[in-house]
Amino acid sequence: MVKITLSGLFFVRSALLAIIFLITPSCSSLHAVSIKNSTVETIQFRGQFETKPHPPHNLDFMLQPGAGDSWMYEIGFFEKKILDEGLKRIILTTDKGCKVILERETLEKIAVKNGAWKINIDQEMMACN
Repeated sequence: MVKITLSGLFFVRSALLAIIFLITPSCSSLHAVSIKNSTVETIQFRGQFETKPHPPHNLDFMLQPGAGDSWMYEIGFFEKKILDEGLKRIILTTDKGCKVILERETLEKIAVKNGAWKINIDQEMMACN
């Protein structure tokens, strides 16, 4: 006959809770941001990111006319499903020297969630005066 004591139940329950708390934070998911160049010019893309505790870093690539590119980022299980939190601004520069800076607030307004986050760079956005 098995005799279960109160301290034994406490130990089993504590062990189960510890396992649940250790597993839950590691449950994260991958999300993507896709950038499309809908202009007739080649665009130099520079995304500026700030993620703690890491130092700021940039993501640089060229976007040919009609082409796109993307990056992936990871969010934790309990985090909101928002546009890449580390993304602070995007700097777009054409071969003709037109330079457009899109800050986070603007990016949140123009980004569309359709599976991945999608940002479309069009002629109007790249119109330099």
